[in-house]
Amino acid sequence: MKTDAMNGELVRQRTAASVDLLRRVLDGQISDSTSGRGGLMADVLTGIGDVSLGGKHLRARLVHIAAGPVEGAAADEAILLGACVDLLHGAFLIHDDIIDRDDLRRGRPTIHAAVRDSLADGGAAPADAAHEGTSMAIIAGDLALVGVQQMILGSDLPDDRARRSLRILGNAMTVTLGGELLDIIHGAEPGAATGERVRDASWMKTSVYTFEAPLQLGAMVAGRDEAPMVPIGRDLGRAYQAADDLAGVFGDTADTGKVAAGDIARGRSTLVTMRDGDAAAVIAEVIAEGTDYLDRARAAIAAAALPHEVASGLRDVADSIEGSLVRHGR
Repeated sequence: MKTDAMNGELVRQRTAASVDLLRRVLDGQISDSTSGRGGLMADVLTGIGDVSLGGKHLRARLVHIAAGPVEGAAADEAILLGACVDLLHGAFLIHDDIIDRDDLRRGRPTIHAAVRDSLADGGAAPADAAHEGTSMAIIAGDLALVGVQQMILGSDLPDDRARRSLRILGNAMTVTLGGELLDIIHGAEPGAATGERVRDASWMKTSVYTFEAPLQLGAMVAGRDEAPMVPIGRDLGRAYQAADDLAGVFGDTADTGKVAAGDIARGRSTLVTMRDGDAAAVIAEVIAEGTDYLDRARAAIAAAALPHEVASGLRDVADSIEGSLVRHGR
């Protein structure tokens, strides 16, 4: 439909505006913090931008899909909040790469790996270089987390919406960090990674900050009820995680930007690695689980009585996740 195409273009334009806003904020922070310094300080702060400004900007896009064709101050608020969820994502990726000992992100060295290798090349002992790289990356992720709050508190958001935004994002941070902690426990305690516990950790790590929170923020900006966005986001997130877990085992570096089969090499507990059986059977089971989540999400979208352009955008997201799932079944 022509209307859907027009709305899709609006979402693309406003997502790009969120990315541009975040780029300007980060460029300003780099300039202020590295004046007369450069070196590792510039490298670390630039790394925050590389992580946060790369990728497909799904979270910012979800804010704009949920907001719909708002105008004026509401559009500006959506652009700001889209930038915030992208920066939040960057913070979590930086920390996640440390936890998972991943040296590649988007096909490039992660912050801790880049600093480690730079110091080692300069003559530092390997253990010292690794420790300093990890330390700097932890601070980089923390700076990004604080930056999310600073962007909101320093904005023109009305006080009530600023408080509500911080509550939504604060809840997302808390749940996500809890999920990360469970994930680490699953690796540290043999037998802890039961199927349901892995599913709980996956939902906590992904669904809330990637889907639920951005959709709630968009609905808030538009003045709509946020409640229907929670079950929609939860099941879209579960399906998204199923596709991501498949990629973590069966994807290649050219597509994922990460080390191939990294989940197996690092002993991570995922929807794929918790299953026994040959690859074809495991893939089929995970696709079936992800498809069930998508069915539930689509039913929730239909039941929510959303504006046409919002429902259409959410169905497009579900279709995209389905495409990611089925690619592994070919």
